[in-house]
Amino acid sequence: MAVHSLAAASLNIFSDLAEHGGNSWRAHLGDDSKLSAREVKRVLNRAWNFFKHADRDPDKTLHFEEIDSEHLMFVAVLQCGELQATTCCMQAFQLWYIAAHPAHFPKSEPVFSEAMKLFPDFETLSSAMKIRRGAAFLHEHCPPQARAE
Repeated sequence: MAVHSLAAASLNIFSDLAEHGGNSWRAHLGDDSKLSAREVKRVLNRAWNFFKHADRDPDKTLHFEEIDSEHLMFVAVLQCGELQATTCCMQAFQLWYIAAHPAHFPKSEPVFSEAMKLFPDFETLSSAMKIRRGAAFLHEHCPPQARAE
């Protein structure tokens, strides 16, 4: 719940800033899905709003998929990259995410090939094993000083 809330808040902050400059991944999602900006925000923030406002309807339930947090984090990192340079950890997460969800990406993109080389046979692993492999990758490729930047 905390990870999802942080991912949603990050995406909203980065998207709000980007919309002032005219290039928002949140807006691209709306264009691709033919949803209004308001509807895109409602869909993206569904769980986050539920968590924040549980006191309004304590008997309400939410079907929550943990994978939605990964999706929000990926778009938030993409959006951050439009605004500033991404950190080593952010870049590692992008590669991890692409390898974990290869069906969502064009195989012709060089970053796809790179992700698949760095995380071979990733799609078949359990979620826990993907996280372990990702953590090992971070420790190997992103030194502590690079993680803080």
